[in-house]
Amino acid sequence: MSETRTDPATLYANFANIEAKIHQKLPGGYGMGAGSAYQHTVQSWSAAGKTDGSDQWTAFYLVQIDSLLKTSVEGSFALYEYQYGIRLCDESGATVAGVEILAVTPDSTQGATSYTTSIDESFSASGGFFGTTPTGSLGASVSFGHSVTRQIPDITVHNRSDPAQALAAWGFEFSHEANKQDSREFTMQILFCVPTGPDDQTKKALAFDFHTIAFDDDHNGTAYHDRTVAAMQPNLGDVRLTDWNDRGFTAIQPRVLVALAKPAVPSAQPAQSGSTLAEPA
Repeated sequence: MSETRTDPATLYANFANIEAKIHQKLPGGYGMGAGSAYQHTVQSWSAAGKTDGSDQWTAFYLVQIDSLLKTSVEGSFALYEYQYGIRLCDESGATVAGVEILAVTPDSTQGATSYTTSIDESFSASGGFFGTTPTGSLGASVSFGHSVTRQIPDITVHNRSDPAQALAAWGFEFSHEANKQDSREFTMQILFCVPTGPDDQTKKALAFDFHTIAFDDDHNGTAYHDRTVAAMQPNLGDVRLTDWNDRGFTAIQPRVLVALAKPAVPSAQPAQSGSTLAEPA
């Protein structure tokens, strides 16, 4: 009987791919301009397989987030940092048991003018189903990896991910000299895994949190800060402001849930002619 092998170079063609665009705005007021707008594009690839030496099926989710960000500031206000928090959850946003983060990128930088995402993870499997395509015996290990380079002049990347909490997190900190009016592009990648099986009906999603930190650099004091926040508050809608002493604030955008495609796994009751595939969600 011949053995079916999957070439890692064509693996992504078999993944279930979703693209979701998130548009968010930060309303202006006082030193914050009205031209702040954020666009995040989320792409995800899902696959399921049995790792060698185990009867446990595992679902893998490779997620890439591409952001185009612009925060308009005026007068003595300045953009300090963009912050991200990413988790794998169910479709309602609830925690899913057994989630692990296998890789996150980019790493922290100091003084760099660019970064390249660098996920390069592999697993060996005796059988697998990728998207709706059965791969039979995979033989050699299957690789997850995709590189993107971004320019980050005057920006420091802080990788604040916590694998113990299954949290992928970053801060993109602007130097004092950075041109705060420029649009900026950032790319982040995460490889999640979670136990699965024929009876697992849980639909997975990505919980996406995005914050903007701005500060007022003219030392006008608490009263001026309070007036500024009060002027902005009526226009914020679902955006929340939290104080950062009396020198600025964090603007917390509403959490967004992005549905992820469910990778196919063998059905619990295979047909007589052979195994069947569970329908992707």
